[in-house]
Amino acid sequence: MKLFKHLKTAAAVLALGGSLIAGAGQASAQTITDIIKRGSVRIGVLIGAPPYGSVDSQGNAIGYDADVIALIGKYLGVKVDMVQLTPPARIPALEANKVDFLVATLAPTPERAKAVMFSIPYSAFQTGIYAKKNVNIKTWEDLKGRKVGVNRGSSVEREFTNREKELNLTILRFEDDATTMQALFSGQVEAIAGPDAQANAAMKARGETETELKFVFGMQPNSMTMRKDAYELRQWLNNFIYYVKQNGELDAISQKWVGSPLPQLPTF
Repeated sequence: MKLFKHLKTAAAVLALGGSLIAGAGQASAQTITDIIKRGSVRIGVLIGAPPYGSVDSQGNAIGYDADVIALIGKYLGVKVDMVQLTPPARIPALEANKVDFLVATLAPTPERAKAVMFSIPYSAFQTGIYAKKNVNIKTWEDLKGRKVGVNRGSSVEREFTNREKELNLTILRFEDDATTMQALFSGQVEAIAGPDAQANAAMKARGETETELKFVFGMQPNSMTMRKDAYELRQWLNNFIYYVKQNGELDAISQKWVGSPLPQLPTF
């Protein structure tokens, strides 16, 4: 009888453990049906990186990403809750289930893809080195021994960290692109690595004429980002991006915020 009771208790514990594991999986899984049933969607958006993401005088998120998010809400037919995030907080917020997915100017790198899934790109920009006009920088070698700035947690950060020892760089890391550009304007750093759209927006807003692009070192496509189990959501977002590329709505957003047509976006 005691053996039977022990076996019964063990079975109950195993069943409870299994249901908890299953429940946890269901809680983290995100489908279009879940979102529509809830009537709202929580989307993480990057701030501090105009024209892709910033806040207005009322504290509302505005920019390229915010307009794309509004389009997503339109096609889903649900209320949108934009969760404002800095670059280092984007993937942690997603993993902690604070958002359903991200539309936050995030590059789909192999390292990040170990933890999350990416949609096909919905935006892209060139990345380059910026400095004052009177500073002679034409190549990476010209940065040797200099103090440079970069957005912490951005995809361009590795361009400096990979060359840190070779070029004897002193790297200062900032929380967003706007603060990084401000460090260059104020002379806190001699050069920065960053996206052209953000740099151009910062220079235009300030009326800055003494800073320029020194050289371009790459192009960064940006993808929407979801948890690794959200396959259905990823498929819907891929379909959405394809659709708004074809009907011109995504190009209109690019023209509005970047001032140029939507570039040729890669797919995968």
